[in-house]
Amino acid sequence: MSTKRSLACGLALIGLIGSGLAAHGQVLGIATSQSGATPAIGNTIATTVSQNSKLQMRTQGLVSTGQYAPRVNDGQIEFGVANIAETTYVVDGDKEFGGRPNPKLRLVTNLFALPVTFFVPASSTVQKAEDLKGKRVPTGWTSQKLGEKLFAGYFANVGVPYDSVAGVPVTAMPRMWDMFGQGHLDLTFAILGSAFTQELSQRVGGIRYLPLNTDAAAIERMRKFLPQSYLAEEKHPQTGEAIQGIAYDFVLFTNDKASDETVYTIVKTLYDNTDKMTAASAYFKRFDKAQMGKNLGIEYHPGAIKFYKEAGIWPSDK
Repeated sequence: MSTKRSLACGLALIGLIGSGLAAHGQVLGIATSQSGATPAIGNTIATTVSQNSKLQMRTQGLVSTGQYAPRVNDGQIEFGVANIAETTYVVDGDKEFGGRPNPKLRLVTNLFALPVTFFVPASSTVQKAEDLKGKRVPTGWTSQKLGEKLFAGYFANVGVPYDSVAGVPVTAMPRMWDMFGQGHLDLTFAILGSAFTQELSQRVGGIRYLPLNTDAAAIERMRKFLPQSYLAEEKHPQTGEAIQGIAYDFVLFTNDKASDETVYTIVKTLYDNTDKMTAASAYFKRFDKAQMGKNLGIEYHPGAIKFYKEAGIWPSDK
């Protein structure tokens, strides 16, 4: 073999090796919001997958689901974490979530639901939903439309017009919570039992939870604003009191061009390492691997379906 030919073959081999290493060492992105539950959820998934499989994952915080879901749809970011209500809105192209359909999004796994509870300061005169008429309630929601959907869903459920309150403009949830803590709002919501909810309670001298309507018509009214939502009742972790909340599942999603092998590896790794996720984040104490393929009205990725069928947890196989 000539020197020139040997050199060419050697360079080609180096190129192939380098290409293989680059592919093997690719870091997959998981887009999340910059606040709320999704950053912690995304970090737990990324750490679990990175430490227990050949894949490497890292989170990327962006403003909202409406900003990063289209990037996942287009393949600019590999994965995203969001709640199913927002995911449904971005798939359908709701005008308040970008106005552009994202039909290439595919579910990877259902994770768990977090119940959102509505409450007032303990010193408030509000005892029931009807008492909220004329009270100071967040409106506007110029940068986080989920807040508007949650309040609209709540008021639809309890049968009180959202526009009957004294609207106080807010941009996003962090601003709402800050104003509630300062005594500038009469109503807010947060996840039951979270450390943040306890902090808010301390700031206002205690809180009182407001009930929801459990009849079918009320739930259907709520779902017009919060697709795939449902009611959940849980015991307060400190008092044992039964508290009603609006629940909706959080999901991991990707696009239809994602590798079947990659998606399969991710869901298998999460399935096999439930104990590690639970130890890493209190959120994952709610994770039920039997519900990873739960029907949520959006198509699942073929790589995920393959594993769920093998594990015997695909709903249509039961």
